[in-house]
Amino acid sequence: MVKVCVLSGGLDSTVATLVAKSKDDDIYTITFDYGQRAVLREINSARKISEVLGAKHKVIKLPFLREFGGSALTERDKTVPKLNEEDLDNLEKTRETMRSVWVPGRNIVMFSIASSFAESLGGGEVYTGLNKEEGTTFPDNTLEFVDRFNSLLEYGTIREVKLVAPLYNLDKTEIVKYGRELEEKLGVEVLKYSYSCYHDNGEDFLHCGTCESCVRRKRAFKEAGIEDPTKYLR
Repeated sequence: MVKVCVLSGGLDSTVATLVAKSKDDDIYTITFDYGQRAVLREINSARKISEVLGAKHKVIKLPFLREFGGSALTERDKTVPKLNEEDLDNLEKTRETMRSVWVPGRNIVMFSIASSFAESLGGGEVYTGLNKEEGTTFPDNTLEFVDRFNSLLEYGTIREVKLVAPLYNLDKTEIVKYGRELEEKLGVEVLKYSYSCYHDNGEDFLHCGTCESCVRRKRAFKEAGIEDPTKYLR
């Protein structure tokens, strides 16, 4: 069964792609360009990861998501919030950040397209890095979202297609540990090529170190007791 991985190049989607690779050599990766600030770095990261894993990589443009607006990730006149590590467990602050970077309908659109692609290949599984930690603030990162999307696929496809979230019960620290285990199992190194930052910092794999996504990444490697291969500006 073909496996299509929605690969932003971020830590979570990279580990989800490793899971798919551990189950089947025949994997495809899709990166979406919706006008986000870090799109070039995300594409370059995803391309490198796909190359290492021997995956067939596609970039699909969704310009209308930026045209719709409403997110600090796509509107350059809006400010991306900065957080400290102690802020990560403050639900009020993280929900406020979520609202700032929320791209209306993004996951619904991306997973629908990935499902369409999987069906065009005869059916298969769509892998995503949705996880427990981000599910505390992002409603489209929850197991409930996955279950309901799969219910929709039962009626929206005629070949079997399923959305798979292998990390849904893991937090970021556990994801880092799992990712390293999979790297060792498969004999590859890809975590160092993953890109979590909300910003384009002018260089591939270079992270700002202060946006929520970077701070969560920093904490995850530290709590996992695994050397962080990431280069941060701060």
